Amino acid sequence: MKLDSRKFSKEAYAALTAIEQELDNKYHKKASSLVQGLTAYISTWGLHRLSGDAKKFLNGKAEDTKYKGRVYKKFLYSLKSFSGHNFNVDDEGSLINMPLKEYTALNRLAIELAREWSFWASAVLGEPEE
Repeated sequence: MKLDSRKFSKEAYAALTAIEQELDNKYHKKASSLVQGLTAYISTWGLHRLSGDAKKFLNGKAEDTKYKGRVYKKFLYSLKSFSGHNFNVDDEGSLINMPLKEYTALNRLAIELAREWSFWASAVLGEPEE
């Protein structure tokens, strides 16, 4: 099966544009930086931990880190839509308990999608802030 690489671009660009509109301007560059690290994060820790961190940041008390949860959550929803895989974005257990073959394939697809997000992050959200 051949996959049109522009589909990755369309998905990433649309999701990042939505993030740009949802987040306060003061978080755009921080979000861009966070997106730049998604590929390494997923490669190292996996989707189940990304889902857990999304929940942690959204439920946290520090207002200046909630944007992280929103970005992670948006990525997971984007991946779910793009992959057609029916996992529960709000429940990291759905990823932890997924059969290994399915999880590995989804994780690999997530890495490729994260690369595309990383490419578009600067164009949509601005240059990353350290």
